[in-house]
Amino acid sequence: MVSLKSAAVAFLAVFALAGVVAQVHAEEEVVTVTATRPQDQPASGAACEGLSASESGRLAREAEDNGAWQRASDCFVVAGEYLRAHHASARVASEAVAAQKRNASTAAANAKSQMARIRAAFR
Repeated sequence: MVSLKSAAVAFLAVFALAGVVAQVHAEEEVVTVTATRPQDQPASGAACEGLSASESGRLAREAEDNGAWQRASDCFVVAGEYLRAHHASARVASEAVAAQKRNASTAAANAKSQMARIRAAFR
């Protein structure tokens, strides 16, 4: 059977937790991310479509020099240079993995700091 004292303590703990959660939520920053696609660049896959092998190879090497690995990969496929297309695709994937690793690291740091604030609120 639940005593009145333990019920009151549980009731107050719920209110205290709700206040901490509201306080932590109020301290969070709001970040807005927008992305745009430059209008002068063709959509992925259409970068070298319909061009000759030599022209698409030239555009692929140009994109590779500029670090546009996805475009380089697409153009290398049209040019028939499959090994270089694979290399460019691997670079796209490695950059995506690096970005995900940075995001996970930031999320872990945010979670740790939030837990520290919650612990401090209950002290």
